[in-house]
Amino acid sequence: MQVHREHPRIRERGAELVLVGNGDRRFARAFRDELGIAAPVYVDTGRRAYRALGMRRGVGSPLGAIATVGHAARAWKAGFRQTSVQGDAWQLGGVLVVRPGGEVAYRYLSQAAGDHPPVADILAAL
Repeated sequence: MQVHREHPRIRERGAELVLVGNGDRRFARAFRDELGIAAPVYVDTGRRAYRALGMRRGVGSPLGAIATVGHAARAWKAGFRQTSVQGDAWQLGGVLVVRPGGEVAYRYLSQAAGDHPPVADILAAL
């Protein structure tokens, strides 16, 4: 995961990184500690924000399952290892860039597990 490496580049643009997970507070704290993330990590135990934003849940399609395997292989090669599953393992995420006042400047909804937008696209939206 590139979150901890990209955080300074986000701050350089006058923005703040905030993460929202679907587990509970213990999971969020462990996630921050494990990855060394200084950014705030919030939890949405009822997944209300995920639903409101239209974020998908589940594999979705056979192509989504194939993509997930590819994303997992790429992460494994990069040295990332999944430990225990915390929260809703089927909930897919995404990335939003929200400007002051609530305007959504960028929205990316993951189509499969491990589907992340290019960091350059996120930084450009800042």
